[in-house]
Amino acid sequence: MKKISCDIEEKKYQNVFWFLIDGLRPDFLNLGETGKKRNFIDQILLRGSVFTHVVTANAGTHTSMHSIFTSLLSSYNGAAGWCKNALRQINQEIFTIADYFRLSGYETFRYCDAFGERTVPMSGFNIWETSGYRIGRVLQNTNLTRTDRRRRFIEDVNRCKKNKFVYHHIELLHELNGESGTFWTSQQYAENVMMTAGEFERLFYEYEISEDDLVVIASDHGVILDRDYVKDDMENGDRQYEESVKAFFALIGKEIPAQCLTEPISSLDEAPTLCHLALGNLSIPGQGKDQYDYIFNGKYQDNIFFREKATWGGSHEIESPMESDLFYVRDGRWKYVYGVNDPRCEWLMDLETYGDYEVNLKEQYPEVAKKYHKILQDKYSGAKDFCYQPNIGFRKADIPKMFSVILQMEHVEVGTMESLLDMSGPYHELIALETETTLRFQNQYKVHLVNNLDRKSILEACHGEWLIYITENGEWSEYFLSDLYRYMQCHRNRNVKILGGHYTAVRKEESENFTGVTLYEEQQVRDIRFLHKERPDKKYILFGCGLIGKEAAEYFGAHNVACFVDNNAGMVGREVYGKRVISFAELQEIYGDYIIVITTKTEYARDISSQLEGTGIHDYLLFEEYERSRHDSCWESGYRVSKPEERNWQDQVEK
Repeated sequence: MKKISCDIEEKKYQNVFWFLIDGLRPDFLNLGETGKKRNFIDQILLRGSVFTHVVTANAGTHTSMHSIFTSLLSSYNGAAGWCKNALRQINQEIFTIADYFRLSGYETFRYCDAFGERTVPMSGFNIWETSGYRIGRVLQNTNLTRTDRRRRFIEDVNRCKKNKFVYHHIELLHELNGESGTFWTSQQYAENVMMTAGEFERLFYEYEISEDDLVVIASDHGVILDRDYVKDDMENGDRQYEESVKAFFALIGKEIPAQCLTEPISSLDEAPTLCHLALGNLSIPGQGKDQYDYIFNGKYQDNIFFREKATWGGSHEIESPMESDLFYVRDGRWKYVYGVNDPRCEWLMDLETYGDYEVNLKEQYPEVAKKYHKILQDKYSGAKDFCYQPNIGFRKADIPKMFSVILQMEHVEVGTMESLLDMSGPYHELIALETETTLRFQNQYKVHLVNNLDRKSILEACHGEWLIYITENGEWSEYFLSDLYRYMQCHRNRNVKILGGHYTAVRKEESENFTGVTLYEEQQVRDIRFLHKERPDKKYILFGCGLIGKEAAEYFGAHNVACFVDNNAGMVGREVYGKRVISFAELQEIYGDYIIVITTKTEYARDISSQLEGTGIHDYLLFEEYERSRHDSCWESGYRVSKPEERNWQDQVEK
């Protein structure tokens, strides 16, 4: 399959770990006062560059994080609103931070300490997991965040030897505040911050983070304290209080100076700054500014800051997904707030002279108010004509597909299409019958409509490596493709359970028409088949013809395997699994025309690796078997393909 990658200078950091602490206000950090007690969050932030005044692009977690990950306001990326349906309005062509890292060769992981919360766009993540506890349930103690799912996720991260981008969304502080109802006191909030810091310390050290890694610690929005925000909204109209507008963003890693950067930046600036730091001079499209020069050279550029509240209604209740109902503009001393549907929410404030929402100066300075209203009007009228233009040389539609999802049903529900399209960005496609419902999605680049779902039509339409047949309607668990990705990496001829919110799949026998495996699903997944593509360039030679060699032949596809090679002279010349076994001497004569894969147990693979290297064969792969340390995952053991430089032989043999 065609390989697409970003055009980057180099990977500056081996791994990137992003910890998002939901609802942590920067004024509750102690980065300056020496006499005041510091918690773990304070201590680790002092090791890097901290932006202490980040103007958030949106008010709520979902819209705020979608703006951070795309470097676009909701009116531009389409994810305006508070409900799940609103988040599905995001422009599918837009690349996210996770997309950039994945296309640059990183494995991408995402975890949220809540159930079913799409706090960030799913596009670009290989592994997607949540804890299992639900937002709104009162937390009796912080142990609820330490679930088997989290242990499994962190085990996956630590086991991964490739470059990786890891995002972990910590809901604990926001949930603890929720115990107070609509009135959150500063004292209780401060205590909750300390509790969250203690839990974060335990979490932080569960990950294997080295000095060569980049650590990001940030918040998504501020919170309103010491007044009933629901009552305040009813009495005064919706407002954009400064305490809810400010967040923080910190970068910790080698060569990053330890400093507090107090000049205001936008949360939209986080994506271009992070991509520059980790991926080199990768210019990404968006509304944010790269703050690299501010970090390393102290060069700060003044800016006009925008924030939108999005809309309280669902996207189906408004005329356009690119529409919000409350806006904030900040330029130096002046703050301008405009509510579309509430005349009480037009304020002009001079924050250098008065406090927040103390004196409305729009009548006293009508020209200033008119100036900011015109800026606001121009910006959002332009949003409706916004056309996303990626500048990295290709579109999402050009990216090779990993999964082709076959909807084997005559009548497909809208929710089924939406939930499947919401997953994993450009890395899968949907193939369905052309109906009145599916025609609504015909302009989606991930949707292919056919007249028949017979084998010939499917093979002509699909572009993925795996074919996934589903037979039921309904919305899908957000772990669905994430679990399938795990399965794809480690499939083998043993019964394997895949556990998810909507399904339990057990692999059965090899399929008649496809070289691979078949999955049967209790409710929705009929079967899953690996579609081996022809390799006209080079076929595989498998070094080792035992059981692991058989597994490898099935993994790569028998028609893609030329032969086996084995050091056992008694096996040379024989036929195994339908393929001839050659000697090592014969391999030395022909190896340049093939891909060599070691297919033996680890204790023999190390010697074979030395044998190959000693005779000048350096380009080969390892097909390795491994067992998990805990059996609480969707598989107990598996295989993976890796390069020799990724393997620590001594550690493997000891295990």
